[in-house]
Amino acid sequence: MSRPVGSFCSSFPMLQRISGSSPRLREVPSSSCQSQPLQHIFLWRYSGSASFLRSIAARTADGRRSQCFSRHICRASSSATVLGEDTAKPTDTPAAEQDRAGVDASSDEELEYSMPEPAILDTRVPDLLASGKEDMSLADIEGVLPFQLDRFQAQAIVILLQGSSVVVSAPTGAGKTVIAEAATMAVLARGQRVVYTTPLKALSNQKLFEMRLRFGASRVGLQTGDATLNVDRDIVVMTTEILRNIMYRTEPGTEGVSQAQTRLADVGMIVLDEVHYLGDPSRGSVWEEVIINCPKHIQLCAMSATVANADALGGWIDEVHGKCKTVVTKFRPVPLSWQFCYQHEDKARLLPLLAKKGRALNPELQPPSGDSYMGVGWGRFDKLKSAQLQDEKAGEPQFPFSKPRWQRMPKTPDIVAAMHEQQMLPAIFFIFSRAACDDNATRLSVVDGVCLTSSEERELIGQEIARLRQEQPEAVKDTLVGPLLNGLASHHAGLLPGWKSLVEGLFQQGVLKVVFATETLAAGINMPARSTVISALSRRRDRGIAALSHNELLQMAGRAGRRGFDTQGYCVVLQSKFEDAEDAQGIIARGPEALQSQFSSGFGMVLNLLHTRPMEAARAFVQRSFDNYLGTKGTAKALEEIQLLEERGAALAAEADEAEALHSSAGDPMTRHEKAVGTLREETRALRLLTQQAVEERAEVAGRSLAALGIPRTVGLDLSADRMDMGQPLPALLVAEVDSLAAPELNFDQNQTRYLCLSSDNRLLQVRLEQIAAVMEGDLGGESGPAASTIMAVADAARMWNAGKGGAYYAPGTPTTAVLAARIAQPQYIALMEVSPEMEDALDAAEARVAVAKKEADKSRSAAAQRQSVRQDMRLRAKALAHQRRGQAMREALDKQQTSSWREFQAVASVLIAAGALEPDTYRATSLGEVARQVSGENELWLATALTHAALQDLAASQLAGVASALIAAESASRPAISAAYEPSQPVCHAIEALEADRERLYNLQLQAGVAQPLNVDLRLSGVVEAWAGGSTWDQIVMDCNLDDGDIARLLNRTMDLLKQIRHCDALPPGIRREARLAVKAMNRTPISDLIA
Repeated sequence: MSRPVGSFCSSFPMLQRISGSSPRLREVPSSSCQSQPLQHIFLWRYSGSASFLRSIAARTADGRRSQCFSRHICRASSSATVLGEDTAKPTDTPAAEQDRAGVDASSDEELEYSMPEPAILDTRVPDLLASGKEDMSLADIEGVLPFQLDRFQAQAIVILLQGSSVVVSAPTGAGKTVIAEAATMAVLARGQRVVYTTPLKALSNQKLFEMRLRFGASRVGLQTGDATLNVDRDIVVMTTEILRNIMYRTEPGTEGVSQAQTRLADVGMIVLDEVHYLGDPSRGSVWEEVIINCPKHIQLCAMSATVANADALGGWIDEVHGKCKTVVTKFRPVPLSWQFCYQHEDKARLLPLLAKKGRALNPELQPPSGDSYMGVGWGRFDKLKSAQLQDEKAGEPQFPFSKPRWQRMPKTPDIVAAMHEQQMLPAIFFIFSRAACDDNATRLSVVDGVCLTSSEERELIGQEIARLRQEQPEAVKDTLVGPLLNGLASHHAGLLPGWKSLVEGLFQQGVLKVVFATETLAAGINMPARSTVISALSRRRDRGIAALSHNELLQMAGRAGRRGFDTQGYCVVLQSKFEDAEDAQGIIARGPEALQSQFSSGFGMVLNLLHTRPMEAARAFVQRSFDNYLGTKGTAKALEEIQLLEERGAALAAEADEAEALHSSAGDPMTRHEKAVGTLREETRALRLLTQQAVEERAEVAGRSLAALGIPRTVGLDLSADRMDMGQPLPALLVAEVDSLAAPELNFDQNQTRYLCLSSDNRLLQVRLEQIAAVMEGDLGGESGPAASTIMAVADAARMWNAGKGGAYYAPGTPTTAVLAARIAQPQYIALMEVSPEMEDALDAAEARVAVAKKEADKSRSAAAQRQSVRQDMRLRAKALAHQRRGQAMREALDKQQTSSWREFQAVASVLIAAGALEPDTYRATSLGEVARQVSGENELWLATALTHAALQDLAASQLAGVASALIAAESASRPAISAAYEPSQPVCHAIEALEADRERLYNLQLQAGVAQPLNVDLRLSGVVEAWAGGSTWDQIVMDCNLDDGDIARLLNRTMDLLKQIRHCDALPPGIRREARLAVKAMNRTPISDLIA
């Protein structure tokens, strides 16, 4: 029986607890787990009858597989623990960092596991394989599948049965995996093996389980950077980086004989799942290297999400590997309905986003036209009488978009209520902020009283939480336990994988009804829902805020619609502060983006290529890249299209100029608008002048403060380009007043005093007095004098100063300055120096005038846009600009495609030769080059240089871990506001300082050759890693560090990843390999030992 569920259900009577039975979970006996440790495999235990399981299997395939299971893994010391998972995407995509390294851990006995055989849901596939039939037909395969193949699936399977490779491009959830599984049957039947690659370790774990259920545990193995399992089996699941490394590795005792010729000799097919990762800027080159390196006898089954140029990908594989055909479909087994949600009075209103036919905007969401309304878009309405807005038939406002965007943003409780009322749950809410995910789940449960679970479901959730607390107490997020019991969850990279895995398992069972997740979930583990909700159509990236691409939006939307469960999937786009329904429709109508090559030559790739082939063969390899294929095949067509776009853009611009000339009278609304814009421009200019005066006044205060307190001194720097938009000041140590340390070619006022600073993010800065926003009493204590001398010496030696924002000049720090930068105080808030009250009043008055001028400009814009002729002029000009921009973008893309990949290869090789890693005559790797060839990272040559340095050879295990963390410079530690109570030990600091000369030399070699490879050194979190390796508890390091739990775990896991590489690198001295093994052993404890993805 259900009971009252709080204020939320009181306000919305239609929202009651979702009741219904869920299959019960059976405890996995501890004894079975203790005898067979499974640190990386999931065991799904289910107490339902065998006939029920078969009925589920009979109606599921690929995306249709039942989600009514609970997922666990076993550790040697416990009964069950939840498998961890990490997903990949630039602002919240740390899994890509871990998967990028691709450590081959096949020889690591500490990570060698076995596992008991799980029950097979359907025995027809093993029975067919046991029949001895070698040449399978489509009819044979269809005979063992518990469902009918879709047309595109059958088409792709036939291509593979005929011996060709295939590229399949289809929407998320369409059923691409069925093609790979069907082809696997045929390959196994003819006595060959299959390699199944995925881009993420989490997906490899998931695929392992699915293939074991389909083919039996005895046939399936796993190889990732964390673990190996039965790698000699018929089917081996691995990350793409592992396969790339196998193709580059050579057999012991051979001269350049690749393991691809031996380990892949009996492989008949390689499945490249999620092959659209080929377009990933940081990892895409791996997929190209695999395809080019792949032995000719192996078929490729490349499965991609929808991209615009799947045919080009298939054509390239056909050219560089062998016969390949392309299958493209837009078919979705569960139709997707696009909805738009906005706040209307006291509830959230859902309307179809698109018109009934095509991709046009739903007329109900289109702003009305005519002379009665002013302006363009939904912002045109101001204060209209309610009588004018009433729809006499419906009895509600006909045009609800009269309010500003922020007032139309729907409230989360109202969204959930509306979706529950229309039976659109369970749902995944995609929010581009970790904090917002946690906050929404917590507020919805605690403040709004939302509860979406029955008493039976709450009991089940409680049992799973208790099990997780027993197995992985660190993974339990206490602040999110209450929401979880109410059917609400948060899922993002800041949480430990154990908690995320619990959320995934409960959601797959249907127990959870709403999950608030970052966009990383869109590319992660299989977790379909009935609906997805898109909170915003833009997100923060490395270069600022940018709109979602069509592919990104469809990747998230594709989670909606569970095959075998739903007849309709829903993607709900929310009204946001900055985007309307028109923006959402525009992204959808734009269509999928093309797949772009990310092929690049790194130090590791060059060394591995030259290790297995001569220079001319290496050149042929590089010239077979997807980038070169696109450049040669598409040049003529692209140039023709660019010319047409530029000509059309020029014609439209001329037409717009003529139209504008017809409406240039003084009384014309456009003229009035231009006058108002001019006034706004002048008032803004006046405000900028006042702001500059305020900055100068603040500079005088700063100068007096420095004179009184003395130098060196901790200061706060304002490096913003716009003084009217200053952010939080950057902490720095000001060490000296200098005339000019900049290179002669930098042009600035030599009469203006500059100050030399070391910022907390390890940059040397030359700043003006105006850029000093705060002067604090703190410094480096007794170390200030030596620190200043050290910084001055480094600055004198700096050969390249770059112009930064706001007129500052900067040079990169060194390992020595990194030690000092790590000690600069990191206050939570830096108080700015005040200006005079008179200046404050003047600034307030100027800001008020700008606000009035802006309001007048907006009002005149609405009046100007009222006229149909002027609106037409504006559309013409916008269209012309769009054509010109598209032509320019295409020309830039074409220029990039035509850039010679071979010149980049030669430049990298020249650095290797100059650094002593490659012999200039024979192109053989030296001892340094062998280390660089065997390790993986962002800059293998820098890693090898550091790892072979004498200063690292005598470090203890924990100290080596601290240095390793400084060298990887994890993305989670790249933010300026990182702080931790733990400082690196003196041996770690001395080791990093000892690397400075080699790093400087390598930096100069790269600079001369035009090679842009990072030389990572970041000591800010080395103390945390050293403490963990030295025995500190999880609670201690979490309490004393301002990173999220998930970020700390990934930092430690990535450090272990490098340490494992050190251990297995036979080109390194035995001592450092021994300490690396001890460091891994010390660090590999809960909760890090529970991390798989």
